[in-house]
Amino acid sequence: MGNKFFSKFQIGKETTRGTLVAADTVLLGQVSAVKPDRKPVYPVEQFGVRAESLRSVIHQYLVSDTFKSDHAYFQLLPLVFGCGLKGGVTPTENTPAQGDYPWNQSPSLTAANTPDSFSGEKGDDTQAFQFAYGMIERIRLAWNVAQGMDASPVSLEFDYFARELTPAAFTGSISLPTVEPMNGKLSRLYVDTAWAGVGGTEKTNILRSADIEILTGVHPVFSGSANKYFNQYAEGVIAVTLQLTLEGNSAADAIFDAQQAQTFNVVRLALNGGQIGTGLNHKLNVDVGGTWESVTPMSSEDRSDNLHAAVFRGYYDATGAKLLQVNSVTNVASY
Repeated sequence: MGNKFFSKFQIGKETTRGTLVAADTVLLGQVSAVKPDRKPVYPVEQFGVRAESLRSVIHQYLVSDTFKSDHAYFQLLPLVFGCGLKGGVTPTENTPAQGDYPWNQSPSLTAANTPDSFSGEKGDDTQAFQFAYGMIERIRLAWNVAQGMDASPVSLEFDYFARELTPAAFTGSISLPTVEPMNGKLSRLYVDTAWAGVGGTEKTNILRSADIEILTGVHPVFSGSANKYFNQYAEGVIAVTLQLTLEGNSAADAIFDAQQAQTFNVVRLALNGGQIGTGLNHKLNVDVGGTWESVTPMSSEDRSDNLHAAVFRGYYDATGAKLLQVNSVTNVASY
């Protein structure tokens, strides 16, 4: 009998896209059901019997699933952004012998980003299922700042696709990771009016919650071939939206004014972590250029404090020639 506590999801970065590799990393999070990778059809036909079908047919395969970590950690970030936004990135240690690696995985808007692919293994102590050619099509980070001593974890989820599921055995003897948690209480908000000044103006005493959603544009492409799974991937449009809950103060009112005037802003959401040895701190900066799509003063209240709900929509800025920047620092050099 399968046991929930033996469930796990582990991955390995592929050397050749679509060629299975052994897993080398266990992802810490919530392991969901194994979704079917194929859907039979039952042709409705007439064949002299009081029944509408006498056969089933499966034409194509596709793995389409979501991984979620309710208490996300910085070591996850290079994998997620590398298989969704920008592949082939090799970081350089910032401080000698300290293991602090800056990852710039900001996607190009005019050239191929060639995201990496991964092989995955998902299951429990009864059965594991493996797949190849895993890539990420949606990334979401979200958190609420607790109003007391409760936790303020950052949740991270990503939607991925892959070719097909095959019953298999887990790769064994993989060490469990030592991780640095992402803490929503250590998040910071910056709002500037040009890419040249991004991260220069912090809005203090304002950020209550944040929700970042990135649609990577990466998708499978099916065409006629010898196999029932997809042949290749393609890169489409990248889109990003931020949803924020703000303290209803004068800074939030200024954001309301910017929404009414549709003033171009560059928003930075920063998440900070502990120091890596004597080097840099764990960090994530997500920078988005665009305008405020909506700002709703007094959308809710907390212990008589009025809060604003704000939605920021990213778009391409011709002056800065940017839409989105993603930079992180953590203590892993590869994934």
